[in-house]
Amino acid sequence: MFVGHKKNRYPASIFWIPLFQFGVTLLLSLAVLLLGVQSAVSVLCGGLIAVAGSTLYTWRFYRRGNSLSAKDMLKDAYQGAFFKLLLTALLFGLVLGTFKELEVLLLFVGFVAAQIVSWIAPLLLKRQVINKT
Repeated sequence: MFVGHKKNRYPASIFWIPLFQFGVTLLLSLAVLLLGVQSAVSVLCGGLIAVAGSTLYTWRFYRRGNSLSAKDMLKDAYQGAFFKLLLTALLFGLVLGTFKELEVLLLFVGFVAAQIVSWIAPLLLKRQVINKT
């Protein structure tokens, strides 16, 4: 399934990746809540940092659809990756500077878990699209 103008089409499934990341982040935070509120908040913050970066990358890369040349698409991909990295660094700095009582290990556990989802979700989404056709 594609979204957008006939000339500007891009896969709608790509926008599900940040949502999957958000869902896994919430589930993991709820599971870690058994260890305490501070632990759950730490995991949640880490996961949300990854979700914010993925959302920015997705928007940046797919904002113009696929009507561009390969060179322009590559440029958008590099710019999206750069801004994602910049946002991620800024958010880590903000979170670590603001919340002194966060558990840093669990912050990174939440971030890594959400990142893993962003690597696995495209494979699962591709399999679903293939099975539906």
